Amino acid sequence: MAKKNNLIKLGDAINQLFKQEKLDVKLSRFSVKNGWKDIVGEVIANNTSEISFNERVIFVTLTNAALKHELSFRKEEIVTNINKFCGYKLIDEIVIR
Repeated sequence: MAKKNNLIKLGDAINQLFKQEKLDVKLSRFSVKNGWKDIVGEVIANNTSEISFNERVIFVTLTNAALKHELSFRKEEIVTNINKFCGYKLIDEIVIR
């Protein structure tokens, strides 16, 4: 009887480690913060003072009241853009403050 080979591919091992330590989510959150201008555009990005996450919700603090109002109508679009940017469903909801 032949011995079973317990080797796994390096890429599979790295993916397993990322999921186990939730590094994939942490890396995606970091990427969203760094790519915020690409996701929402320069005007919104320049008026964003804070971005934070709690579970599957992103909290965005804006400095411009008119933009807060505009974004309240574009929440679904922004959620879709964030998830598309990450390549998977990172968030379910956005809260504009």
